Amino acid sequence: MVEDLLQLRKAIEEKIAQMEKELELYRKVLAALDEAIGKRSFTTAAEERERRGAARKPLEVQALKSKDGEELGVAEIYEDELVLKPKVPVKLEGLLRRFFVEKLLERYREEDEDAVRQGKREAALEYEVQEEGGAVKAVVVKNYGDENRRRDIIRAFRWTLERALKG
Repeated sequence: MVEDLLQLRKAIEEKIAQMEKELELYRKVLAALDEAIGKRSFTTAAEERERRGAARKPLEVQALKSKDGEELGVAEIYEDELVLKPKVPVKLEGLLRRFFVEKLLERYREEDEDAVRQGKREAALEYEVQEEGGAVKAVVVKNYGDENRRRDIIRAFRWTLERALKG
């Protein structure tokens, strides 16, 4: 009986040694896979944004000018998105927030949300104000709607920039 137990113990030790070798092999394969995946497909969020931005071209780019011809910024027009960029830094606080964001964009967003609830629209207007150091870098408007509304938003942004830069 003792001999049988010793043989069983030896067989188990051999099986454990074999399994440890196999486990070590699997760990090496996983490490190699992780390294290969990391080299080939990993991108940072910033790189991914840049890649997507480079791949996507605007349908049109409009220069936004004051009444006396001074360039105030640009409007990049995409199929379902506007990217409005001031040429010079403009603070969000003040006219840009009170008029352009709170009165115009918020009004459109609320109207669209009602229309979505009623089944008249598929998506409501969304916007994001991108700031850097307290100054507006860009205003991104998604699901802006039809051409008339697009023109209205661009016109209001141009007017707001002109007034904000004068005063």
